[in-house]
Amino acid sequence: MRFDYDEPSRSLLIEWSDGATHLIPFAVFRRACPCAACRGEPGFGGRFATDPELRPGEDELADISLVGAYGLNAVWADGHNTGIYTYAHLRRLGEGVSAG
Repeated sequence: MRFDYDEPSRSLLIEWSDGATHLIPFAVFRRACPCAACRGEPGFGGRFATDPELRPGEDELADISLVGAYGLNAVWADGHNTGIYTYAHLRRLGEGVSAG
């Protein structure tokens, strides 16, 4: 798996080892953040559960890095950095974008 920024389209480019390629817009990538602050947890609705609109900086990707052998961590311009996107989550997200 290889990943990179595609600045012209403001998207994350993922090239999988099986040859599949996905281009995930930063806005879609941010809304899919799997952390408890964004998704929610029992008794707490989460950022995007209550207000799906993006605020300034929320879809500006500042950095991205590998997390072990299972995922990516995104750092957003608004300072949010707690989401770990597993490869399985990224694959489903990419396939959903490609199908849509």
